[in-house]
Amino acid sequence: MRRLLWVLAWIAVALWSLFAWGAYGLLDIFGDLAVRNADIVSDHPETVEWLSWAFATLRSLGLGAIVFVWGAVSLLILAVPAVIGLILPRADSVERDRRERDLRWQGPSGGAPPRRIDRR
Repeated sequence: MRRLLWVLAWIAVALWSLFAWGAYGLLDIFGDLAVRNADIVSDHPETVEWLSWAFATLRSLGLGAIVFVWGAVSLLILAVPAVIGLILPRADSVERDRRERDLRWQGPSGGAPPRRIDRR
């Protein structure tokens, strides 16, 4: 059960990473496009320079935010099987408990459990 949880968590992280990578690429492309074409908005050189700087700053902040959110969500996804794994018993301990219980019932001779002898 634990192994299945971890496999599903890593698959979820891979899919989340693909989504975040796509968002990063789109923001990078469109942000760069906005920075290079800031002169379309105005003909005034100072306004174009200010807009270009503002678009570049927004692009950088957005890219940083995407990386931060990607990391936070990835850690959250991986925390779920870790926490569930702490709650669930380990498979080897369950099997060991079952073997010990069976040995107790078999007794040293391998038969039924010893009977209690009543003395009167």
